[in-house]
Amino acid sequence: MSESTLNIVQAYLGAWQRKDVAAIAELLDADVHFVGPMMDVTGRDQVIASTERIMSMLRAFRVRQTFVSGDRAMFTYDFICDPPIGTCRTAEMIAIKGGRIHAIELFYDARPFEQIARRSP
Repeated sequence: MSESTLNIVQAYLGAWQRKDVAAIAELLDADVHFVGPMMDVTGRDQVIASTERIMSMLRAFRVRQTFVSGDRAMFTYDFICDPPIGTCRTAEMIAIKGGRIHAIELFYDARPFEQIARRSP
């Protein structure tokens, strides 16, 4: 399972680097559960909607490390945005089920994003 998990992770990270939302959607289970500091949603459509919103802020995506064990993977990356966010160091854990990403959990400092959200009408 680790090899197929690694293949899925590489495809997923590559899609983020290319800003390819359609490719990300193809990798997600219909009932994917996403948990992050600012959001907790279930379902591919909801995850893709939030992906599209955050993708507009993304300037560069640099993978730092990837760790795979069985049907789970953890990776770290720099999610680089324009100021005032700048570089957001992020850790992400995913679980694979049936050849698709079934669960995603993000770990990052949400304070810069919260400041932007407070300023939005």
